[in-house]
Amino acid sequence: MKAYRQNNINRCPGKKTGLCLAGPALLLALIFLFLNPFQAAAGQTLELRLAYGKKIQYAPQIIAAELHFFEDEGLLIQPLILSTGPQAAEALITGAADAAAMGDAPAVFAAASGLPIKIVAAYGASEHMHRIVAAAGSGIHSAPDLKGKRVAIQFGTSTYGAFLLFCRKHGIEKADIVLINLSPTDMPAAMQSGQIDAAVGSEPWPSNIEETVAGSYPVTSLAGLGNEYPHVMVISGKLIAQHPEAVTALLRALNRAIDMINQQSQQAAAIIARVTGVPVHRELKSMQTIHWNLRLDASIRNSLLQTADLLKQQNKLPVSADISSAIDESFLKAIQP
Repeated sequence: MKAYRQNNINRCPGKKTGLCLAGPALLLALIFLFLNPFQAAAGQTLELRLAYGKKIQYAPQIIAAELHFFEDEGLLIQPLILSTGPQAAEALITGAADAAAMGDAPAVFAAASGLPIKIVAAYGASEHMHRIVAAAGSGIHSAPDLKGKRVAIQFGTSTYGAFLLFCRKHGIEKADIVLINLSPTDMPAAMQSGQIDAAVGSEPWPSNIEETVAGSYPVTSLAGLGNEYPHVMVISGKLIAQHPEAVTALLRALNRAIDMINQQSQQAAAIIARVTGVPVHRELKSMQTIHWNLRLDASIRNSLLQTADLLKQQNKLPVSADISSAIDESFLKAIQP
């Protein structure tokens, strides 16, 4: 099969974070913390570097942090707030994070890194998580209409894997469309200026386009493909080896947050909105499209393996990558009655 025609427009690589060192003592302290990330403080509190994002797919992490559920479990979280799942996977692989929340495709890439990384639980899943939004006058109303169009998507994300499945189901060949690798934050401007015909993403990005780009409209979600597109917790081998109790503590805190999402949805949406800046009604609507619970059952496992198989077929993942061995149910079982 031919390769997708891929373009990049208006891409901003992001600014690097700088550190202003106040002397040799501070530099030594930073080096010590990097080499020894798990610092036991008073009361046996354990510091843990957790990577996640400020969007609805990370609702349990946001709520657990805001309501101090992590601290209740003896964890002092050092949050690493990132924009995308691939960034979270990279943080885990490079050792900048001890644990990370991400979608299925980034988790698969992390699991295939060759490092002793483990997927310990899915915490949210939804067939309708990813949506296609089209520009006015694009003529896109169904899957076949995408042929010949310029479609923006961020490569390496859960949405990217889902869209590949979507194309395969609907008989869209690689050479039929022009895929444009674009950050979701740049998609509204790209559509407004006529550089793209459609965009694919997960909330809040599709809604951002619909609210800011005149005439844009929803086309379809990427449902019906036999994949739940799970968001999962991925843990470094170093944390598992040195402090396995921290992993179970992390899951207990997230489970408490999930209980709140399911039982007090309005209050949960208000907390998330305060952090993300997205209106409460939009966060509530998005939150209700996701099934929130800690699980690592056959359906989640099959979804992860399906995503891995597709990425292998697309030569995005080594054929030899063994994702099954990276799925570890033991920590989830340890907190279940």
